[in-house]
Order: sequence, then C-alpha cells, then structure tokens
Amino acid sequence: MSSALPNKFACIGHPMDVEQFRSYVNLLRAASKYPEKEFKDKLLIKLFEWTPSFKVKDIPRVGFKGSGKVDGIVVMVPFLPEMKDIRVKEIGDKIENAIEISAIEGCTVAALGGFTSIVLQGREQDISNKYGISLTSGNTLTAAVIVRSVEQTAKRFGLELGDATMAIVGASGDIGSGCTGYFCDKVKNLLLTARGVDKLQEVVHKYHGSTTSNIELFNDKENEVAISRADIVIFVTSAYREIVSLADFGPRTIVCDASAPLNVKVNGNLRPDVFIYHGGIVSLPFEIDPGVDVGLASTKNFYGCQVEGILIALHPELPCSWGRGRISREKLQLFLGILDSTPDLNVSFTIGSKEYTEEELEEYFSKWKEISKVPIQNL
Repeated sequence: MSSALPNKFACIGHPMDVEQFRSYVNLLRAASKYPEKEFKDKLLIKLFEWTPSFKVKDIPRVGFKGSGKVDGIVVMVPFLPEMKDIRVKEIGDKIENAIEISAIEGCTVAALGGFTSIVLQGREQDISNKYGISLTSGNTLTAAVIVRSVEQTAKRFGLELGDATMAIVGASGDIGSGCTGYFCDKVKNLLLTARGVDKLQEVVHKYHGSTTSNIELFNDKENEVAISRADIVIFVTSAYREIVSLADFGPRTIVCDASAPLNVKVNGNLRPDVFIYHGGIVSLPFEIDPGVDVGLASTKNFYGCQVEGILIALHPELPCSWGRGRISREKLQLFLGILDSTPDLNVSFTIGSKEYTEEELEEYFSKWKEISKVPIQNL
C-alpha cells in the first residue's frame, strides 16, 4: 500500500435502488467503450453480488473560501440498502474493500455515506487502524445542517420554536439523538419515535439535565399519530423504504426528510399546506459529479455526510463521527460553527431533483399564511 498523501478525501457510497445501479453499470460500460445496455433486474441483482467496490472518478482541487484545496475520489460499493440485513458479511467485505481502495489512492479520510456506516458500526477503529485512514459517518455535519435548516425555515414561516410541537422520527439513531439534544430545550413539545421505546428512554435520560420540552415517546407503529400532531417533523430513520405519505401530515407542517432513501412518499405532487424538503443537503461552491443521478438537484448539491469528509480533509483537527448516540451538544456546536463561518457552504432546500428557488420559497410562504391550522379534511 502506498503511503498516504496529505489532505485527500474519499466519498464512499452505494446505490439507493436498482435503477441507480443500472446507471453505474452503464457508466462502467461507457468507460470501457461498450454501448449502453438494458439489463433485467434479476441479472442486475446478480451483478450486485459479483461486482467488487470500485473507484468511480477523481474530484480534483476542491475547497471553500479561505480554506485551501484538497483532492478526492468517489468510491462505489455495489449493494442495495435492503441487502444489509441478509448479506452482512459480504456487504461488510465490500465496504472494507472500498476503504482499502481509498487508502491505496492516498486518502487520509473516508466518509461512509448511506448504509455503509451502519454496516460497519463497531468496527470503525479497527478498520481505521488497519488501513491507516480516518473514517467518518458524517453524521455530525448532517445533524448540523438539519437543525440549521429547521431553524431557518421556522423563522421564515413565522413559527416560534418555543411554541412549536416537533416530531423526530428515528430519534434513537445517531443523527436523531443529536437533533433531540439540540431541540430539547428549544421547542414546547417533542414527540420522539423509534422502533424501540427503550432506546428512546436512553436518549431522554442522556439529555435530562438540559431538557425543558414536554417529551412523549412513540414506537414506530405510532409514527402517523406523532406526525399528525406536529408543526415540524424530522425524519432520520434507517428504513430503506417510504413509511408515510404527504396525506398523513396536518396542514401547515414543515417536513425535513433527511433519510436516504427518503421516508415520505411524494410522487411529484406537493401540498401547498405542507412544506417538505430533503434534509441534510448542502450547496457547494464547486461540483461533485459522481457520474450518475444520485437523487440530488444538481452537482452543486451534495450529502452533508460526505461533505464532512471534505471538511475533515481541510481541517484535520475536526473530530470524525461514528457510532450511535455520540453527537454531543458540544460536538454539534463545533460543526454548526464551521457551517456558519463558511460563507460558500450553505443549507440547500431541495426535494428530489428540484431545488427551491428564492422566488418559489417566497410564494410558498406567502400562500402558507392564508392556510389555517385546522384538520386537512376541513380545508
């Protein structure tokens, strides 16, 4: 293995669905001078099993105003989110192979996007030591982007957080517990949901000395009850499917769906009385083009979890993120400070392939004021 070069990052990710992997297969064919080909889903699933991790492309000389420049690479791990439960060993080996590729390429830090960090949970330190590369899930910057986006949106809507009811779906996870710790003394009511209420109780106990919100706990079978009562809903689950639809929200609800894949079924039809956006996404002063559609509005939008790796390459003193429940209030404030002090790194408001323009946001908020907070069936 070659010695690591300073200040180089790797963005490690995986396709979210079969169609995205189909795009990557054809990207590889084009690079090898083969024509595009339509593969049947059954064959593509087999290709998932056979294909090792691979470097997609280089990302040369990127950075922020006043930060200097670093190089990076994009590495693809061929697996689907639903495979993480049935092929744990094989998927883990593929992710480790992606980390090895990153180390050989001279990367000093690798950001584990999507479910790659979940699969490796508990093994990060051993693998980091083995390959001589820092690893981060990127969860702290993601949480920072989420809470800042919620604050910005609430302010624009004229919604006082101190009077608001917030639901966090997936609150026992790393990002969810970080968001809970941030908002537990800022909102009036906090409705927390997760698969196990016992895990939620651990989160509540962790922040009991800071909490001023009225807190209620729900299991995941009660998600619809919680979100129907909320003014603001944050989705940060590890579910790999849609779990609710837009029809499940009350009028005048702000919805930050920061799960990947997304948890809220939209189907391209937005409600004028529910503002929904893809949380944890940032806008950049440079392009990151992974070569295929990765579910973002443009190549200048990217996932906060991956951008944390870029920031750590630029600022090696920043702490990496991994594990569950390790986003302390102090650590979150550190990344909020970086986000607020980096003028060309901003929260992005997008949904699917659409980025809301300033004019669209103004129109949305103008119409919002005319809608009363009454049950949707009475509108």
